Amino acid sequence: MRVEGKVSRLPMGENRTGDPAVERERAYRTALALLPRMSPVSLPRMIRMAGGAEELWETLCRGGERAVALAGGERAGEWKEACRRTDPQRSLDGLVRRGIRVVLPGEDAVPEVLWRIYDPPALLFARGRELPRNAVCVAVVGARKATSYGRRCAEHLAAALAGRGVVVVSGAAYGIDAHAHRGSLQAGGFTVAVLGCGIDRVYPPEHAGLLARIAESGCLLSEYPPGEEPQPWKFPHRNRIIAGLSLAVVVVEASARSGALITADLALEEGREVMAVPGPIGHPLTEGTHSLIKKGAKLVTGVEDILEELPVEALRQLERGKEGRAAGEADSLEGWPPLSSMSPHERAVIAVLGQEPGTLDLISLRTGVEPHELLATLASLLIKGWVRQDAGGRYCLSPFPPQGPFG
Repeated sequence: MRVEGKVSRLPMGENRTGDPAVERERAYRTALALLPRMSPVSLPRMIRMAGGAEELWETLCRGGERAVALAGGERAGEWKEACRRTDPQRSLDGLVRRGIRVVLPGEDAVPEVLWRIYDPPALLFARGRELPRNAVCVAVVGARKATSYGRRCAEHLAAALAGRGVVVVSGAAYGIDAHAHRGSLQAGGFTVAVLGCGIDRVYPPEHAGLLARIAESGCLLSEYPPGEEPQPWKFPHRNRIIAGLSLAVVVVEASARSGALITADLALEEGREVMAVPGPIGHPLTEGTHSLIKKGAKLVTGVEDILEELPVEALRQLERGKEGRAAGEADSLEGWPPLSSMSPHERAVIAVLGQEPGTLDLISLRTGVEPHELLATLASLLIKGWVRQDAGGRYCLSPFPPQGPFG
């Protein structure tokens, strides 16, 4: 964990939840973030200048010249009184009772790439499921006043990404954002909404149902404390978190001044891949995407265009996840034999076909097994009833349980 002050720097990815020093740091950062008019933009800087969250809290409690130097005259006086009335641990406990988690820099609850951006948040408020540290995230963003074409593209790409095990990240706004979340949810994927307001706020109000679904099967994140109202300036600032979480940003429809282009610029600054979906020539909502493509952004016409730009280790992680999902699905089907009863080659074939049908060459590419070896494995699986072959020569999992013992 990477936190300043009395808490030592822990190796990236080491989860120390329950450690007294870490929990103390969590309480102080939470209490600082909840101070009236505390800016999440200023908070990380103030913690660094004070030497830690607890040191900053104690300085503000004492008041005086040091507090004024850190916070300014007006807020130093205001925060002095607020700090003296507040117990940091009670502040944290109150959020926990409401189902709100507090994530510190470097913790496993979000991918570690976020904590390596230029200006990481001092903390994140979270609701829903915990986002795995090794999650492969791709942002799908774009215009609020999206066309039907753009909405369909966002849903299709998000669903296809979710089907490959990719976590879809967006901002829960109208238009492209909302349809990216919906596409992921419809495919049974994990999606993350990064909010530009308090974690307990429903914004826009029409997305109450969508946000509830995201919190149930994915997660909501915000650096703004509970109760914080949405304001225009907060959304561009939160876009750095969308970009920071993601290995790639895909822009689907954007005007020349779209906020999605801010996310794309932030992604470029952090060394992330930027991609864009083309659209009709001359349409206002393609000005931004076509400009990105002319500047070198990858042109996206399907999910494979996105996947082939991801780092090799991310693709390996997706493959490992795919095999795990295939194993879990197969083992959970009543009447079907467990994967543990299969040979290594059989397990590899099932893992591939559990995601999509494939030709001999495709299965060979995905499994790394030579075609002549695969032929014997596929023949065995066909006889046992686990796999069937369609008229086009592609192999796919049988929709019916095999009859009799598996082997």
